[in-house]
Amino acid sequence: MHDTAGMRPVRFRLRESLAGLSCAGRRILFLTLLPACLFAASAANGQQPDTPENRVEAAKTYLKLVPVERMADRVAGNVLLLIPEEKRGLFRQGVSEGLAAADIETIMVKIVAKHFTAAEIEAMTTFYGSAEGQAIERKLKGYMADISLHVIPIIQKSVTEVMEKHFE
Repeated sequence: MHDTAGMRPVRFRLRESLAGLSCAGRRILFLTLLPACLFAASAANGQQPDTPENRVEAAKTYLKLVPVERMADRVAGNVLLLIPEEKRGLFRQGVSEGLAAADIETIMVKIVAKHFTAAEIEAMTTFYGSAEGQAIERKLKGYMADISLHVIPIIQKSVTEVMEKHFE
């Protein structure tokens, strides 16, 4: 058995050790240890550290699940409703050719990685990989079409009225 009569608990020894440091010394120690603690916390959560490289890798995984073509199709489909029916085929062809010529996936990876942390991208990937996320993804085209048909004309009318009233 150990003789613990002369031993203080560890927290008191740590406090005594830190008390010997100046305020600046404690700050330096804190700033030195903070990255290691954050890294350990993210590793404990099973998440990658939020580095540019990890964001790019997470964005690539996300865009495999939610392909750029699907997003572009949704946007083009909304605009398609505003184009006369006889010109819709030409519009679809032009958009397809434009997307094929651009390296849109590389651009989207950069945009996703710029705006979201690695953890946020992983959360989006988890969400869109779930049954609920997939159901929402399927419904977005109709949802956006309704917005294009019913909400955007109201916004356009309001903007036009304000411009005519106050800026001409």
